[in-house]
Amino acid sequence: MKILGLDLSCNCCGWAITEDKKIVDMGFIDISNAESYKEKAELIIARMIGRTFEKIIIEESLFGFAGGGTSQQVIIKLVKNKAVIGYILENHYNIKVESIHASTARKKALGAARIKGVKPKVYVKSMIEKMFDPRPYIIYGKRTQKPVKETEDMYDALVLSLAG
Repeated sequence: MKILGLDLSCNCCGWAITEDKKIVDMGFIDISNAESYKEKAELIIARMIGRTFEKIIIEESLFGFAGGGTSQQVIIKLVKNKAVIGYILENHYNIKVESIHASTARKKALGAARIKGVKPKVYVKSMIEKMFDPRPYIIYGKRTQKPVKETEDMYDALVLSLAG
């Protein structure tokens, strides 16, 4: 079964499609210039043209936010963003969009949710790079020659897809 994992924020959408625990394709979509949720969803749908999948998984809203680290306005915007875009995608593809807690996804896909003393993004990156060769999917910064920050969203989407 091909599974589409989406790590959806307000500015970027990391995505990954896996089949039988192997990467089919992955990347990220800049959705920061879209003014409405509908436009954000349309950007995602446009990127998925020509790609097939039978299941869609999005990370559950609000998990991983430290108390006081994010304003109420940003939290509300994220919840609405995931809910509305998930609804649009569900209707467009006629596939139920499922959500999963980030820790649960990491346990299922990587064997553990975290390692004590290691930040989740660092843990995910190291595990993904042990399991796969992600280089064909990575975009490097022109000046730094290091992977762009959106690579983290792509890796998180891969974990969601693998957990499905």
